[in-house]
Parts: sequence; C-alpha cells; structure tokens
Amino acid sequence: MKIALVCSHGGHLTEMLYLMDAFKGHDVFFITYDHPRTRVLPYRKYLFPNFGENPFRVITHVLEIIRIMVQEKPDVIISNGAEIAIPFFYLGKLLGIKTIFIECYTRIDEPTVTGKLVYPISDHFFVLWPEMLQHYGKKAKYVGGLFKKTKIKINLKDKKNQIFVMTGTHYQGFERLVRAMDKIVESISYTVIMQIGKTQYKPKKSKWFEFAEYATIKEIIKRSKIVVSQAAISLIDGLTLGSSAIAFPRLKKFNEAINDHQLMFSRKLEKEGLVKVTTNESELREVLVSLISNPKRKYLKSAIVNKRFIQILKEVLGVYN
Repeated sequence: MKIALVCSHGGHLTEMLYLMDAFKGHDVFFITYDHPRTRVLPYRKYLFPNFGENPFRVITHVLEIIRIMVQEKPDVIISNGAEIAIPFFYLGKLLGIKTIFIECYTRIDEPTVTGKLVYPISDHFFVLWPEMLQHYGKKAKYVGGLFKKTKIKINLKDKKNQIFVMTGTHYQGFERLVRAMDKIVESISYTVIMQIGKTQYKPKKSKWFEFAEYATIKEIIKRSKIVVSQAAISLIDGLTLGSSAIAFPRLKKFNEAINDHQLMFSRKLEKEGLVKVTTNESELREVLVSLISNPKRKYLKSAIVNKRFIQILKEVLGVYN
C-alpha cells in the first residue's frame, strides 16, 4: 500500500515520526515544508514553501499539488496537521483516496483550524485527548493518546551539566525565552546551549545555533540533564531521552502565538508530574536552581509511545490493504 504522510515541519513532523511503526511494510512518502530539517529527512519526500506564513501560496502551488497526487496515486493520505493537510485532503477526496486525520497531540481542549476543516471529509478522525471529543461529531475517536506515562532509570554519567533550550521551527522567533536564559546563565553552574530558530536576538553568554538536523537535536538532548522548551512536542523528546523537562510556552498576550494551547498542553503534562511549567524569567530561574541543586536522581518520570494507538492505526490500514 502507498501512503502519503502530510504534515508541517516542526512538532507535527516529530509526532508523525513517533508513529512510523504503524506504517512498516508500506510504501511511504512525505509531503511537508521545505526546511533544513526536512531536507535531510531519510524518506522520499516533496517539499513546499510554508503555507502557514502565507496561505495564498497554496494557490500558486495548486498544479504541483495535483501533479503529485496524480503521479503518486497514494491509497491513503494520513496527516496530523497543520494547514498543509487541507489542500491534499480535499483533492484526495475528489480522487477517491482514503484519508486519516490525527488531531495534534498538543491540543487538549481546543480544536485546530485544520482539524475542523478536514473533519467532514476524513474517512477516519482521531483525537489524542478525551477532552477533544466534545468538539467533534461521532466520527471522532479517542483510542488513547500518542504517549503513555512511565518511569525510567537514568544514568547521569551519560549526561553533562548542561541545559538545552529549544525554540522550535516556527517562523516567529522566541525572544522572551532566549533573552531570559541569556540572563540566567550568569547565575548557574551549568553550560547552556540554545536552538534559537528565527529569534533576532543572539545570545551573548550562551552557545547557540539556529536550526539543526533532528538527529543532532536528539544527541544534544541525550547529553543534557535539563531541557527547556516552548511546550511543544520537544518536551516529550526530552522526557523519552531521560532529561528533566521545563516548559516555557509561547503566550498569546505577548503576540508569540495565536492562542494559549502551548500553556494548556504544558499544564496538562505538569499535572501528570512530567514537566515543570514556567511563564517568565523569575519562575524559570527558580525551577532551574532547584533542579541543579538536587541533581542526584536514579529514576525519572517519562513517556513512551502508546502501542495501542499504533496497533489501531495498523488495523485501520489493514482494512484498506
């Protein structure tokens, strides 16, 4: 079976990569945005300019979208967002291609615009939190989340006294977080490395880079005792790789995001005992000092991929095979 995996290049892509076991044995190709991260994606792929930055770009790429679908003739289109899913789902519907949509894992109590637009035409529609069922009709199914909470034994000898800060792949920078960490680094004993993305401010007291391959990011996480992130799926990367995770979400009131779904997501993880949530420099400093002052830990609350959800996807694909 040929499967088209359609998603944007940041957290949506990371979520999709966690699901790859569900697609083993199938002919898979990606449709995503052109970005340093996706250019090295080890799968067959088609890359587009970011429609999220300018939705009108879709119009100028309609012929290319049609060409890909007609040429590839996938049996199934699977997406977890974001807006790049919309043209491919509607064209897929016209061409008789089956579609499966998975609502973004970081959305807990508010649906995505993409989810609302593709819900009517999706053959299967999954949400990853039970709270999301109230926003959709009977077609929406909750069969468990993308991850399950667990506890792992960690070997701190493999990790450095290092903090890794991530701002993600968003077309907006995250100056508030980068500036805050550049101030905090003076008062802590750990080395700080920052992935600053498109942030205009360049750290003066910390090591930094803009973007890197996903494999490189994971290697830095593995070596870091603490990960600070904007409360995206990268928090889960930190947890699965044995780091303490601190969320510093983008906030709507600072025009860093169109809503506060990152804050809601991080608060949800905090209730599960998985992360610490901070929203300003003072809180971030306090949590970091606390973690650095108590470094001796043998076990850490973590997360693993939910095998039940993987199995459900396999079963759905088996019906189309």
